[in-house]
Amino acid sequence: MRMLSKLVLTAVLAACASLPAHAQNKKVAIAGWGPHPTLDATIAGFKKGLAAEGFKPGDNLVFDESDVNFDRSLIPQMLNKLASGNPDLMATIATPVSLTAIQRLRTRSFPIVFTPIADPVHAGLVPGWKNGEKLLTGSSVALDYDAVLAFFKAVVPSLKRLGVLYDTGDDSSTAALDGLAPLAGKHGITLVKIGVDNPSELPQRVQSARGRVDAVYPVASGRIQQGAATIAATAERAQLPVVTTIPEMVRQNQAAAALAVSFEQSGEAAGRIAGRILKGEDPQSIPAWRPAPQDHRPLFSASRLKAAGLAVPAAYKDCGCVVGQ
Repeated sequence: MRMLSKLVLTAVLAACASLPAHAQNKKVAIAGWGPHPTLDATIAGFKKGLAAEGFKPGDNLVFDESDVNFDRSLIPQMLNKLASGNPDLMATIATPVSLTAIQRLRTRSFPIVFTPIADPVHAGLVPGWKNGEKLLTGSSVALDYDAVLAFFKAVVPSLKRLGVLYDTGDDSSTAALDGLAPLAGKHGITLVKIGVDNPSELPQRVQSARGRVDAVYPVASGRIQQGAATIAATAERAQLPVVTTIPEMVRQNQAAAALAVSFEQSGEAAGRIAGRILKGEDPQSIPAWRPAPQDHRPLFSASRLKAAGLAVPAAYKDCGCVVGQ
C-alpha cells in the first residue's frame, strides 16, 4: 500500500511538472493611482486582456491590488509592500506610479507592465516605440493631437483660444502640451496654459480663464480628473464649453464633447502583453502598445452642447455617439 501511495504521489508530481508554465498559478500585483472611472476601466481592461491570454482568477491567477488615492507620498510604501509579496508581474497604473516604480524597484526580478500612459517615450519609461525596456513595457493612450484639435474646432467653430487645464506635476500633462504646441497654429488656435498644482485650485483656475479663452480642455491626468465635477460646474458659471479627451466627463454630463482613446482598450492591450510575458516572452522584445487613428472615438453630450449654444457637428450627425438627449 505504501509503495502504491508513493507511485501515485510521484505520478501527480510528474503531471504537475509537465504542465506548461502559463498553466501554473501566477501572482500579479496591481499598483493603482486612485479610484476613478477611467482608471477603474483601465484595470478592468487589464484583467480582460489577461483572461484573453488564458489567465483567470480562481483558475491559474491571483491578484494583489492596492492604490494610494492620488497621494504621491504613499507610492513608495505601496510599491514596496506589493513587491514584498513576490509577484510574477506588476502592473502600474498611471504615470506617477509607473515612474516611481522604475526608480524604487530598480533591483527587482519581476517585470512591470505600465498602463495607461499618455506618452511612455516622453515620460522616459521606454527608449522608443519599437521596443520595451529591460523588465518593462506596457500600453499607452497616446493621442493624435492633430485629430484632437480638428475635432475641438468642429465642436466649437469660433475656437481661437483654447485653455489647457493641466497638472503641473504630471508628466502626462506636459506630454499633452508638447503634443499640442506644434499643431495649434495649423488649426488657427492659440494655447492658453492653465497650470494646476492642487485640485483645490481648480475653481479659481477655471474662473480665471473667463474672457481669456473660448473653451477649456482638461488634460487627462489623475488629479485633474479627480476634480472633473468642479471643472464642469465652474466652467458652466463662466459660460465656457468644456472639450476633452476623457469620455467619462461626457457620460457624466461634465463636458460637451470628447475625442478619446478608450482607457479600457489600453488596459486590455496591457493585459494581453502581461499574458505574453507570463508565458515566457521577454518584455524588452515587446513594443509599447500605441493606439491607431481608428482607435479614437467621438462622444457628445446633448445637454452640455445645448447649454453652450453648440450643436453636434454635421459630420457626426449619424455617429450614434450622443448621450444625454
